Amino acid sequence: MPLRKVIAGLSVYLLVGALYVVVHDFAVVFYKAHMGGFTDRGVGIGVTAELTFYFFIVVNAAVFFIPGLSAKLVSIALMVSVILLYFLPDNPVRAMAYSALTSVMSLLALSVRWMVEQQISRRWQEAP
Repeated sequence: MPLRKVIAGLSVYLLVGALYVVVHDFAVVFYKAHMGGFTDRGVGIGVTAELTFYFFIVVNAAVFFIPGLSAKLVSIALMVSVILLYFLPDNPVRAMAYSALTSVMSLLALSVRWMVEQQISRRWQEAP
Protein backbone atom coordinates (compact mmCIF):
# COMPACT_ATOMS: atom_id res chain seq x y z
CA MET A 1 0.00 0.00 0.00
CA PRO A 2 1.46 3.35 -0.98
CA LEU A 3 2.41 5.78 1.74
CA ARG A 4 -0.11 8.31 0.38
CA LYS A 5 -2.99 5.96 1.09
CA VAL A 6 -1.78 5.26 4.62
CA ILE A 7 -1.41 8.96 5.41
CA ALA A 8 -4.81 9.75 3.88
CA GLY A 9 -6.47 6.92 5.79
CA LEU A 10 -4.82 7.93 9.02
CA SER A 11 -5.94 11.53 8.48
CA VAL A 12 -9.52 10.37 7.96
CA TYR A 13 -9.49 8.33 11.17
CA LEU A 14 -7.99 11.21 13.15
CA LEU A 15 -10.62 13.62 11.82
CA VAL A 16 -13.43 11.20 12.66
CA GLY A 17 -11.99 10.80 16.17
CA ALA A 18 -12.10 14.57 16.59
CA LEU A 19 -15.61 14.65 15.13
CA TYR A 20 -16.67 12.03 17.70
CA VAL A 21 -15.76 14.43 20.51
CA VAL A 22 -17.65 17.32 18.89
CA VAL A 23 -20.77 15.25 18.21
CA HIS A 24 -20.70 13.78 21.72
CA ASP A 25 -20.41 17.17 23.37
CA PHE A 26 -23.17 18.61 21.17
CA ALA A 27 -25.44 15.66 21.98
CA VAL A 28 -24.86 16.04 25.73
CA VAL A 29 -25.72 19.75 25.60
CA PHE A 30 -28.78 19.02 23.46
CA TYR A 31 -29.97 16.28 25.81
CA LYS A 32 -29.52 18.45 28.91
CA ALA A 33 -31.33 21.38 27.29
CA HIS A 34 -34.33 19.30 26.23
CA MET A 35 -34.53 16.70 28.99
CA GLY A 36 -33.40 18.71 31.99
CA GLY A 37 -30.16 16.91 32.76
CA PHE A 38 -29.12 13.41 33.56
CA THR A 39 -31.05 11.34 36.08
CA ASP A 40 -28.25 8.95 36.96
CA ARG A 41 -25.66 10.57 39.19
CA GLY A 42 -22.34 9.12 40.10
CA VAL A 43 -18.76 8.75 39.06
CA GLY A 44 -19.26 5.26 37.61
CA ILE A 45 -21.63 6.27 34.86
CA GLY A 46 -19.89 9.60 34.23
CA VAL A 47 -16.59 7.95 33.50
CA THR A 48 -18.18 5.62 30.97
CA ALA A 49 -18.37 8.38 28.36
CA GLU A 50 -14.61 8.73 28.50
CA LEU A 51 -14.03 4.98 28.57
CA THR A 52 -16.37 4.52 25.61
CA PHE A 53 -14.32 7.07 23.68
CA TYR A 54 -11.08 5.22 24.49
CA PHE A 55 -12.71 1.94 23.47
CA PHE A 56 -13.81 3.58 20.21
CA ILE A 57 -10.24 4.77 19.55
CA VAL A 58 -8.69 1.35 20.26
CA VAL A 59 -11.18 -0.54 18.09
CA ASN A 60 -10.83 1.91 15.22
CA ALA A 61 -7.05 1.74 15.45
CA ALA A 62 -7.38 -2.02 15.04
CA VAL A 63 -9.90 -1.60 12.21
CA PHE A 64 -7.43 0.69 10.44
CA PHE A 65 -4.92 -2.18 10.20
CA ILE A 66 -7.32 -5.08 9.57
CA PRO A 67 -7.13 -5.98 5.87
CA GLY A 68 -10.59 -7.41 5.04
CA LEU A 69 -13.85 -5.48 4.97
CA SER A 70 -15.84 -8.25 6.63
CA ALA A 71 -13.34 -8.46 9.50
CA LYS A 72 -13.55 -4.68 9.91
CA LEU A 73 -17.35 -4.83 10.07
CA VAL A 74 -17.24 -7.70 12.57
CA SER A 75 -14.87 -5.67 14.77
CA ILE A 76 -17.22 -2.69 14.69
CA ALA A 77 -20.20 -4.93 15.45
CA LEU A 78 -18.36 -6.45 18.41
CA MET A 79 -17.57 -2.96 19.73
CA VAL A 80 -21.23 -1.97 19.51
CA SER A 81 -22.27 -5.23 21.16
CA VAL A 82 -19.91 -4.68 24.08
CA ILE A 83 -21.22 -1.13 24.53
CA LEU A 84 -24.82 -2.38 24.51
CA LEU A 85 -23.96 -5.18 26.91
CA TYR A 86 -22.36 -2.70 29.30
CA PHE A 87 -25.16 -0.13 29.35
CA LEU A 88 -28.23 -2.36 29.12
CA PRO A 89 -30.60 -2.77 30.94
CA ASP A 90 -29.79 -0.02 33.47
CA ASN A 91 -29.11 2.84 31.03
CA PRO A 92 -31.09 2.24 27.82
CA VAL A 93 -30.83 5.82 26.54
CA ARG A 94 -27.07 5.81 26.93
CA ALA A 95 -26.94 2.36 25.36
CA MET A 96 -28.74 3.63 22.27
CA ALA A 97 -26.78 6.88 22.14
CA TYR A 98 -23.30 5.44 22.55
CA SER A 99 -23.89 2.44 20.33
CA ALA A 100 -25.28 4.70 17.59
CA LEU A 101 -22.47 7.23 18.00
CA THR A 102 -19.66 4.68 17.89
CA SER A 103 -21.14 2.66 15.04
CA VAL A 104 -21.96 5.69 12.86
CA MET A 105 -18.55 7.27 13.44
CA SER A 106 -16.74 3.99 12.74
CA LEU A 107 -18.69 3.37 9.56
CA LEU A 108 -18.16 6.99 8.52
CA ALA A 109 -14.40 6.61 8.94
CA LEU A 110 -14.44 3.34 7.05
CA SER A 111 -16.44 4.69 4.11
CA VAL A 112 -14.62 8.03 3.86
CA ARG A 113 -11.28 6.25 3.97
CA TRP A 114 -12.42 3.98 1.16
CA MET A 115 -13.56 6.97 -0.94
CA VAL A 116 -10.30 8.84 -0.35
CA GLU A 117 -8.24 5.78 -1.25
CA GLN A 118 -10.26 5.34 -4.43
CA GLN A 119 -9.57 8.94 -5.41
CA ILE A 120 -5.87 8.50 -4.73
CA SER A 121 -5.80 5.31 -6.82
CA ARG A 122 -7.55 7.04 -9.73
CA ARG A 123 -5.22 10.01 -9.66
CA TRP A 124 -2.20 7.78 -9.33
CA GLN A 125 -3.26 5.83 -12.45
CA GLU A 126 -4.03 9.00 -14.41
CA ALA A 127 -0.73 10.70 -13.59
CA PRO A 128 1.87 10.42 -16.39
